[in-house]
Amino acid sequence: MPDTKILVVEDDPELGLALCEALEGAGYQTRLATDGESALSCLEQEAVQLVLSDVQMQPMDGLQLLEHLREAYPDLSTILMTAYGSVEKAVAAMELGASTYLVKPFDAPTLLQTVSRWLPH
Repeated sequence: MPDTKILVVEDDPELGLALCEALEGAGYQTRLATDGESALSCLEQEAVQLVLSDVQMQPMDGLQLLEHLREAYPDLSTILMTAYGSVEKAVAAMELGASTYLVKPFDAPTLLQTVSRWLPH
């Protein structure tokens, strides 16, 4: 697990740091991007094993980011999260290739269990 890198894409700075702290506390390495464009730049510079991304972001939202990820990194597990859970968005995310969809708020054990499930073994 020490070599496992997770890219967290979250436009809320406090939540982004909290997610990174929870993941790092479980032994993962993290990188934090505040939007879709910076997430793509980060992925060009280093490999990660999983992307954890918010859906509601500007200018590129999580679904648009997911489309880019599916094209450039088709085997990369991607977990989307949002405070605005709806059946339509969840279905769209899954159709675009998201590994799963988390509805905020969620607790650290749920996050860690979900991440563990979708990391390559």
